[in-house]
Amino acid sequence: MNKENIILSLDDNRRLTGKNLLSDRPGAIIDAFVSGIDKVTVVNVWSTYAKQLLNAVNWLDETTFSRVFEDGISIAISAPLDALYAACDLNELAWQLTCDELTQTPSEESISAAISLLKQTIVEEVNPKLLELIKQSTFNNIVYLVDDDEFSLGYGPSSQSWPISALPDVSSLNWSQYKSIPLAYVTGTNGKSTSVRIMSQIIKQAGKCCGVTSTDFIRVGDNIIDHGDYSGPGGARMLLRHPDTETAILEVARGGILRRGLPIDNVDAALITNIAEDHLGQYGINTVSALAQDKAVVAKGLLPNKENKGQENNRLDKGRLVLNADDEHLVALAPDLPVTKSWFSLHEDNTTLQQHKKNGGAVCFVREQQLVYSYGNEESIIIAVNDIPMTLNGAALHNIQNALGAIALAKCLNIENKAIKIALSNFASNVEDNPGRGNHFSVKNAEVIMDFAHNVHSMEAMAVTTANMRAKRKFLMLSHAGDRTDDEIINMTKTALKMQPDFIIAAELAPYLRGRTLGEVPQLIVDTALAYGMKRDKIYIADSPHEGAKHIVEQLHEKDLALLMVLSDREEIIELLLDKAFV
Repeated sequence: MNKENIILSLDDNRRLTGKNLLSDRPGAIIDAFVSGIDKVTVVNVWSTYAKQLLNAVNWLDETTFSRVFEDGISIAISAPLDALYAACDLNELAWQLTCDELTQTPSEESISAAISLLKQTIVEEVNPKLLELIKQSTFNNIVYLVDDDEFSLGYGPSSQSWPISALPDVSSLNWSQYKSIPLAYVTGTNGKSTSVRIMSQIIKQAGKCCGVTSTDFIRVGDNIIDHGDYSGPGGARMLLRHPDTETAILEVARGGILRRGLPIDNVDAALITNIAEDHLGQYGINTVSALAQDKAVVAKGLLPNKENKGQENNRLDKGRLVLNADDEHLVALAPDLPVTKSWFSLHEDNTTLQQHKKNGGAVCFVREQQLVYSYGNEESIIIAVNDIPMTLNGAALHNIQNALGAIALAKCLNIENKAIKIALSNFASNVEDNPGRGNHFSVKNAEVIMDFAHNVHSMEAMAVTTANMRAKRKFLMLSHAGDRTDDEIINMTKTALKMQPDFIIAAELAPYLRGRTLGEVPQLIVDTALAYGMKRDKIYIADSPHEGAKHIVEQLHEKDLALLMVLSDREEIIELLLDKAFV
């Protein structure tokens, strides 16, 4: 082994505040790129140093975790929740000592001096009062939340918060006043936000104020608290501390799970919509199967499927995981998830679904254009496909799947069929109910659908939807961000062409060139369209999505169909379409 060929490059060092891909404990994790040396050897050397350091700072109950991936490793230690910054320092020291040994580089400071500094950092960070509150909360089976600034007990109406610097005495608390609320996670590659929004409407029809976190906003009831990506722990804490939140649906994305772990434990149910290639190559997640394992971390957050003293009586059907039986990655992963499951499918004869149904498990499926829910010996027809506006009379298969998943998740929360049916029959593909997801407009008696599909899986869903819709002429507008590879842009364009458009508009995304030159991405779209049979005189290049949408609107005739893939200029395009449309 030549040490000159060894590459040991630290990519990220961060805290893990909740259950995560590597463990069920808080701690610190490092992702590193490794080449020129056996990765297991690197992990073993690091583990030896990490354990020595854990012992040296008297963290005798903590341990190490690791994961080897294609071009590197993830290495983590567990640590007390009140000392996670110090844990990051300890892990980085173990990593540096590993690098020094494997590359035969003299250490810049003595280990004893580094340990002394670590001990000092721990003393400055530790908060015994916080740990005692957490211990008593766990003993009393009371939900709590903690961050750098606040500690709180209870969720929603019963939530009470204190500054970390002014925590209450354990003996002064009336523990019986702090309650949990019905809770669910939603994750997956596509359909997360739509599923969250459907669930919000279902819970509203059930007479409860629903709070949601998502990649778009945080909302309590009908009030948006803030816009932005709130799919991580920060959004969950803000929502669960809000006094009006009576039920919470938490969207959790791949990045949030990898960066910090799950926001909370003991949720009543979780939904995984699907798994598809997207955002690979970050935090050591380089394959779709690894992505599936990351999404499946939500199963670790489920309420234990046993009697829980101190919890409300209405939390009877505990800890169920809702899975898409039409997704091969979820079907393959399911046997490794030791939790109670519900399955949903577009096809009643789906093998996984039928086996689960035979065993008395909960399933949801389509039978003769009706959405059916079955559990044990009871079966209910919930609603007809054509009575759900977002399915566009059955053309939008992905939204039928979203409805099935939402039904299964709602039943995990013991919501009555009537509330589910009313919500689904009122939930539309418009900018009010589901902004940016398959929004439907009527312009000049033509149909226009606007979506922001940004990966092959979501692009195919929209292409199949519009391919299933009858029209005299079909228009397709595409744009792609410049940080996508040529292959990704070509594949997404090929997939979109399944719509079988008569005209295609390639729109420039000037704010998202990300290193590319003007015209480069539109030309890739044009070249791909030409290679798959489109004529050059049927292809138009627009300087922006807004200009492309204007061009299409000017060309529309009665009974035409347009699919606008909109990644920017969304508000301007909505204004244009609403000005010309009835929704």
